[in-house]
Amino acid sequence: MIIIYKNLIDKYINYLTIDHVKNYAKNKNILLSDEELNIIYSFIMNNYKNLINDDNTIYKLKPLLRNDLFENILSLYIENKAKYL
Repeated sequence: MIIIYKNLIDKYINYLTIDHVKNYAKNKNILLSDEELNIIYSFIMNNYKNLINDDNTIYKLKPLLRNDLFENILSLYIENKAKYL
């Protein structure tokens, strides 16, 4: 099942828009500045394969974001990775 999810991510990552990230964060009650939104979107687009395969990759975001935001993202990353991968 893990391979199926990885293949789906590979296939559809190019369809991910900044608005998807913004709406997902809003749905999770996370407010993002435009700068934070751009940082997160760019990070996902440039690092999604590493995020899937290496849990340490997410920590590269830490110095780029405020602490509470990073902790929220880390929590969501752990939750969703456990659920799908």
